[in-house]
Amino acid sequence: MSRAIPTAIRRRTSRWRRSRRTPRAASVSWSSTASTSCGRADHPREVQELKTNLKDVATYFHASAQKSKRIPDFQEAARWYRDYLKSFPEDPDSAATNYLLAEALFESHQFGDAAAEYERTAYGYPRNDKSATAAYAALASYQKGEEGLSGAEKEAWHKRATDSGVKFAQTFPEHPDSAGVLTRAAEEIFAAGDRPRAISVSESILARQPPVDLAKQRIAWTIIAQSHFDQGEYDKAEPAFLQARALAGKDDKLRTDLTERLAASVYKEGEAKQKAGDAGGAVEDFLRVARVAPESKARVNAQYDAATGLLTLKQWDRAIGVLEDFRRQFPQHQLQPEVTRKLAVAYTEANRPGEAAAEFERIAANPAETHAVQREALMQSADLYAKAGNSARAMSMLEKFVGTNPTPVGDAEEARQRLADYAAQRGDATGRDRWYQEIIRADGEAGAQRTERTHYLAAKAQLALAQPARDAFRAVRLTAPLKKSLVVKRDALERAMDGYKRAAGYQVAEVTTAANYEMAELYGTLAKDIMASERPAKLKGDALEEYNSLLEEQVFPFEEEAIKAHELNAARAKDGVYDEWVRKSFEALARLKPARYGKTELTQDVVTSLE
Repeated sequence: MSRAIPTAIRRRTSRWRRSRRTPRAASVSWSSTASTSCGRADHPREVQELKTNLKDVATYFHASAQKSKRIPDFQEAARWYRDYLKSFPEDPDSAATNYLLAEALFESHQFGDAAAEYERTAYGYPRNDKSATAAYAALASYQKGEEGLSGAEKEAWHKRATDSGVKFAQTFPEHPDSAGVLTRAAEEIFAAGDRPRAISVSESILARQPPVDLAKQRIAWTIIAQSHFDQGEYDKAEPAFLQARALAGKDDKLRTDLTERLAASVYKEGEAKQKAGDAGGAVEDFLRVARVAPESKARVNAQYDAATGLLTLKQWDRAIGVLEDFRRQFPQHQLQPEVTRKLAVAYTEANRPGEAAAEFERIAANPAETHAVQREALMQSADLYAKAGNSARAMSMLEKFVGTNPTPVGDAEEARQRLADYAAQRGDATGRDRWYQEIIRADGEAGAQRTERTHYLAAKAQLALAQPARDAFRAVRLTAPLKKSLVVKRDALERAMDGYKRAAGYQVAEVTTAANYEMAELYGTLAKDIMASERPAKLKGDALEEYNSLLEEQVFPFEEEAIKAHELNAARAKDGVYDEWVRKSFEALARLKPARYGKTELTQDVVTSLE
């Protein structure tokens, strides 16, 4: 811009200002001169001068702003453009000037006002050479303005931009970007959730002549299909997805995606029948998914739901076939645990216990299952294996049960007892004793979960475990020198006594009486074994007699302990306990103290005296 322009502008402005000081000019303002036909007719020279002046001022500031890049300069230019348009709204150049106003607003980053003025240029004037350009430029303004927005304001702005895009495409279909803008608008309308309008705009894309390219047709069909799907119109979605897939070309990824959506439509048809109560029809639709889209992800759920429907219909054999095929086709799928559950039910109902047991074993081995489910599955598996005659697998399940399910204690103890019984039946003393030890340990750690039953089982187990120590004690021979062998014997005694004391400590009547009897017998056995011990070879005559006397003195305390233990057992008769072991204690007392206990009948006096 040359320096002559601002000088000329100043001259015209000065003349105009001076004219306003005259009475005649005082009645002529910017607006009145320009906006009324009377003003134009009465003051043609002034109007033309004002028009030229305003345009030159606006043009000058716009050109200056484009050099300085200063936003205030663009804003100043926009102000003068507005004055021009306000003063000369009917001017033939108004559309072009309006476009320049929009440009200045855009360059001053007033994107909202710029978009409005671009749209005014495009749609507010008769069609002109700037109409399509302005309409397209409005879209750029919306795009720039949206960058700094968020939340509801951004959403509202985006909707205005989308509406502007649709209007542009429909008003200027010949524009080279028209089809692309309309396609993007359809996508944005879909993204905004307006499904009916998305369908309408997409259908208008497909109706354009000449036809849009195949990619845009595919997008339109996809939007139509997905919109129908989202509205629950699955019968309309299916053919639209077929059209879209046919336009996918060699794009495997896209074809796969559309195939998945097609499969989902068919699957949803099955779901609709299911909700309507048509279980058989639903099963057939679910199975149909594999035919229309065999590689789709939806096939997995469809086949699974088909199996579920067959179970509901109690078609066990058919359900087993579908489930077994599922297991083969999708071995790593996350639904495999559920397939196992359903197979367990189907095999059980079909009276196939061995196969059912194997499925319950699978359930129990799945770490993703809850503890309660695993525990129940192990027990069911054990029972079913037993029913099928597979005792080895039944035992294996019981072992896993007690190994992984210590609680509830009662259930675990019963399983241990069953295992101890199995071991005893097989003649496996080591295995039997191991399970007895486990019964005792678990009861001891049970705390508040201990019950009379677990306590009883532990007491019986402890009593049984004392027997090997008792037998080991009996097997120790007292040889010369007695002092040395007696140490071994007494150590064995302590071990045996400890086991029986532990058993008696449970205070279970039948266990306590047995333990008391055995402890009494241990003392008696020790006394007898001492008296029967090997004598030193060198002892003869009086020395031997003296040695024997010493032995008698040594065994006396053990005999007394034996009597006390038997009396303690016999005393339980007063409390109404008279079992096998109490009876045996009375028999022993009759031998040890015949004067007092030699009678066949136990009198009340004797029972009372035992307290």
